[in-house]
Amino acid sequence: MLKTSVIIPTFNRPAELTNCIQSILTQSAKPDEVIIIDDGALTALPLQKECTERGIRYLYIKKEKPGLTASRNVGAKIAQGDIIFYFDDDVVLSSEYIEEVLKVYDEDQGKSLGGVEGVMSNITPLTTSQQFRKIFHMIFLTVGLKEGKVLPSGFVTDFGIKGVPLKKVQEVNFFHGYAMSFRKEIFQEFAFDEKKYQRYGLGEDQDFSYRVSKKYKLVVTPEARLLHLESEKMRPDQERIGRNLMIHRFVFFRDQVKKGWWSWVLFWYALTGFVLFRVVFIPLSFNKVKLRRAKGILKGIKDILLGKVQGVQTINV
Repeated sequence: MLKTSVIIPTFNRPAELTNCIQSILTQSAKPDEVIIIDDGALTALPLQKECTERGIRYLYIKKEKPGLTASRNVGAKIAQGDIIFYFDDDVVLSSEYIEEVLKVYDEDQGKSLGGVEGVMSNITPLTTSQQFRKIFHMIFLTVGLKEGKVLPSGFVTDFGIKGVPLKKVQEVNFFHGYAMSFRKEIFQEFAFDEKKYQRYGLGEDQDFSYRVSKKYKLVVTPEARLLHLESEKMRPDQERIGRNLMIHRFVFFRDQVKKGWWSWVLFWYALTGFVLFRVVFIPLSFNKVKLRRAKGILKGIKDILLGKVQGVQTINV
């Protein structure tokens, strides 16, 4: 039987962390260990006694230097399981999440499978305006037809873009970090890139999983469901998010996707559509948060055009 480790990086969200661990305690297939990597200031260890009483090894690591990307690597180094799960501290798992993921691994006798992810069940149907927006994004190659795929433009088709959950197991070439899992041996070859992605994680999950997908198969199973209750606590400034979002997209394309001069044509075409929507259309809503992010996007574009994103780019929010 496969042994499992759960790694939860956290930063000053004790209530969310408690809810996440509580959902782990209700699993039909409980993990062998839970590893909490704390970049904040937890004053108590949520549900430590309850985990120990159920035979779950409970490890707490307090890091001196904060950084989600580093936390992921620290967890992978000390995890003892055959399968390593990463969960954001603001997710709540369905009671059979881990069991359903392990079923997919068990069926992979040849071990060609590198990772498995579940699906968000709190996806809402697209509104009419969102449907029109999706068409706009598809025209500009910032969104494709199949979720979980990286496009030749360097942009990606996120999960949930269709407004309905997936209905069958689907092969993908990137994961979202809120709930992903990998075989332990993957980490003998791959690590999350701490040089490019420091402090607040923005793209480190996509970068890592896409590199893994070039050698091993990644799949998403709809039988493993969760709620991602995205917390607004400890979110960095929206303007910096916008800037770093843009720089991440450029660096990801340049280092992972680009294949030739024609790739740059696709990238800049897609970027034009992305900026047109984010900087021209969104401000018409007069939403202050979106306006600040749009301002940051323009700053990121400026940095790219001025050649300030050279060599190894530290995306440091």
